[in-house]
Amino acid sequence: MFPSLLPLSALLLALAPLDVSTSPPDFGSTLQQLANEFSSAATQLLQVIDGAVLDVTRAAYITALLVGVLLYFTRIQRRLGRELITGGLILAVLSEFVFPAVVKA
Repeated sequence: MFPSLLPLSALLLALAPLDVSTSPPDFGSTLQQLANEFSSAATQLLQVIDGAVLDVTRAAYITALLVGVLLYFTRIQRRLGRELITGGLILAVLSEFVFPAVVKA
């Protein structure tokens, strides 16, 4: 269709300086970049999950403590109340002090 442009374009391509200093991205560097992005995304996801687990355990030990105190001091079931208070305290210590120390280490 444009036969006169074909030789002209070939001439322009031959005269155009080739920049050989820039090479296409290496497969290894591309793979390393993808691994770094995956690692940062996984770290963010684990931080969100860690926060959610901490919120759930807070709700659990507060509930256990409140129900335990209610049962113990109203003398409805003193033994169950004492066990709920003990369990709530253990869960509170574990979730607030032990688990965060283990995660940071």
